[in-house]
Amino acid sequence: MKTRFALHLLTSILYYASWVILYQFYNRWIGVPVMTGRQMIQNIGPNLLFYIQVFSSLHIDLFFREREYQQNRERELREFAHRAEIESLKAQIQPHFLFNTLNSISASVPAENEHTRVLIAQLADTFRYALRSTREELVPLWQELDFLKNYLLLEQSRFGKRLEFEILADDGCRQVNIPPMLLQPLVENAIKHGIEPAVYGGQVNIACKLDRGFIHFCIRNTGAPYAGTVREMFNADGVGLSNTAKRLSNQFGENLHIELDENGAVAVSFALPAGQS
Repeated sequence: MKTRFALHLLTSILYYASWVILYQFYNRWIGVPVMTGRQMIQNIGPNLLFYIQVFSSLHIDLFFREREYQQNRERELREFAHRAEIESLKAQIQPHFLFNTLNSISASVPAENEHTRVLIAQLADTFRYALRSTREELVPLWQELDFLKNYLLLEQSRFGKRLEFEILADDGCRQVNIPPMLLQPLVENAIKHGIEPAVYGGQVNIACKLDRGFIHFCIRNTGAPYAGTVREMFNADGVGLSNTAKRLSNQFGENLHIELDENGAVAVSFALPAGQS
């Protein structure tokens, strides 16, 4: 308010000074006497009143425009909050329904089909962790690895002997926090492009090693050899590699590295600071 008042005081002085100068030139141009000092003082009041009228109308118009904008903004925020509340309720109801359904299916499986019960339990755990990943920014590494183990066991039930896997992690890094679902797209990519197309399948290895304050992650797969280049791999239709690379770069400033050996096996690796526990 003080700034606006000072600005109007300055502009009113400039306005009247400009009016006096132009009026003096105009009087000389048409050949009539110029204003005296007394006349200049007498004209301050009417000119100031005119100035106030003009800018008052502008401020009134601005006030109603800002008020309309604020009302529209508040209405949009209320609608957004309402939609968010509905989506939140849906997000709570749908997983609850899903887990209840899985429990019902598990209960209906005959006791002699214990393997099927185990698969259903692993599927429920996988969904539960995926849901949790949407609510938490960081999780302990051991939880991420347990999730990957369940995920790989489910995939193993699909591929049978064509899929073998191994998960190795140093004890010193299992409690370190990492973003949830960070490794899963890389493992899924390894299965999709390495194991699935291979007639005899292959192996997926996950290694987490602590070294000099960093955790070094490596996801390696054998199976169908990759014949392209690393650049072509990043530019492929899938989004697992590119999204993970962007996530690492934006959140940690780290790069995703890909190596191809002479047999076509693919190793995807990156490192994260270990001081997040």
